[in-house]
Amino acid sequence: MKVMTIFCLFLSLMVVEACSSSKKASSSSKTNSTDKVENVNQAVDLVDYLSRISGISVTGRGSSARVSIRGMASINSDSEPLLVINGTPISGGLAAANSTVLVSDIKSIRVLKSPSETAFYGSRGSNGVIVIKLKQ
Repeated sequence: MKVMTIFCLFLSLMVVEACSSSKKASSSSKTNSTDKVENVNQAVDLVDYLSRISGISVTGRGSSARVSIRGMASINSDSEPLLVINGTPISGGLAAANSTVLVSDIKSIRVLKSPSETAFYGSRGSNGVIVIKLKQ
């Protein structure tokens, strides 16, 4: 009983203090509207358009083209990023998007790299996300 009284007395004298600080995480995404991409009027297709955006690497042409975001790589899978057009993830990748998107319809392209930006897309966004908005 004596130990319990001493313990309770000790707890009543204890003061706990805490402090916190917040820091806004920097965003590494980049939005490219059609007026910021060089020679956009000369782009033939989506593959050609993406190759003109800084931070995106495109190898090959046409349906055999492969796109990757510089600095993004996954050990467990290929390095192709998720393509999202007007909020809808494209399951066929670049080949499917290239055949459906006209360069003249592109309003903006946003490249998402950081885990905080790609978290919404889960594991599909582990290699980055290219968000394409089309003109209405």
